[in-house]
Parts: sequence; structure tokens; C-alpha cells
Amino acid sequence: MTIDLTTHWPALICAIAAAGLVWAEMTGARKGQWLFKPLAAGMFVLQATVLGALDSAYGMTILAALVFCAVGDVLLIPRDKQKMFLAGMAAFALGHLAYIVAFAMSDIELSRAFLRLAALIVFVGFGAFAWLRRHVPQEMQIPVTLYTFIIVAMVVSAACAVYSGAPQIILWAAIMFAISDMAVARDRFIKREAANAALITPLYFGAQILFAMSV
Repeated sequence: MTIDLTTHWPALICAIAAAGLVWAEMTGARKGQWLFKPLAAGMFVLQATVLGALDSAYGMTILAALVFCAVGDVLLIPRDKQKMFLAGMAAFALGHLAYIVAFAMSDIELSRAFLRLAALIVFVGFGAFAWLRRHVPQEMQIPVTLYTFIIVAMVVSAACAVYSGAPQIILWAAIMFAISDMAVARDRFIKREAANAALITPLYFGAQILFAMSV
């Protein structure tokens, strides 16, 4: 894929802001987190708009997903506020559901190769959930379980779209998003450390930019 900065400049600003966010997370710079995270999120929304997201039903659905995710980003900036965390999870869940709707717009063609990949995705997804579930507080068990189902469904639907002729970047973006979500869960429920940002942030913002580029 050729990158033209006249149309992909929001992606460049997003990458720079994401790098700034990694620095802010690793150093504990709260003002930096409030600056760089909304900026990076706004840029992936803008990237989809610049590339013509408003010109098609698929593009508008992807744009809606990106907006939900951007809202989730802002809601997760505050630390140790469970209601904000739950609200952020809800926003991201809506984002995942919007992605599923967008991928379902493809002319679905099931194949043996897709079914094998789907089985692998389900196995890995719920295997990771089984490992994580032991560390999740009782009051968060239901939200985390539901969220896991939605994540796995999003990745499977992305794989289905790709095997039906959609761009491969959709599947890569879905996998990156899912891995970043699992890393967020590890940071939240198992071991919180600033270094987690070095994995979460590049994967997450990279995924949203790839989704934006698929419009």
C-alpha cells in the first residue's frame, strides 16, 4: 500500500501522538496522557474522514466504530475509577460491534480455510480468557466475559470478510486490536506497569489507523 501524505497526514500525526503517549505512560506524565491520547484518537477518526468514510455505508460504519473507540480512549484516561472503566469498556464494545456490522457488509463466502482460521481464533481467544478470568474480580466477571465474546466475534468477522475478498489489513487490524485489549486486561487485572504501554499503544493505534485506511 502506497502512503500519500497529502491524504494520510492524520495517520502521521496519530503515530507521533501515540509515541508521545507511550512516553507519557512510561513516565507517569498525566498531562501528557491527557494531551496525546485524545489527539491520537482524533487523528484516526479524521483519517477515515479524509479518505472518504462518509461516501459509503461501509465507510460510515467504520467511522462510527472509530468514534466509539475514541470515546472509550478518553473514558479510560482516569485511573482507578471503575465506573469510568466500565463506561470505556461499553464504548469499545460498541466499537467492536460496529466493526462486526461493517465486515458483515461483505459478500460472505465461507471456505474451509476460513473455518480453520475461525476455529483457531476462537481457541486462542477463549484460551486467553480462561487464563485471564482467574484474575478478574467477581463484580467484573460478567462484563469481561461479554466483552471477550464480542472481541472474538469481531476478529472472526474480520477473517470472514477477508476470505470473502475484503482487504487483508482488516484482519491484521482486528488481531492487533484484540491483542491490545488483552494487554489492557493484563495491565488492569494482573500486573499494572508503565511498560505495558509500549505494547498496548502501538498495537491499538496502529489497528485503528488500518481500519481507517480500509474505507
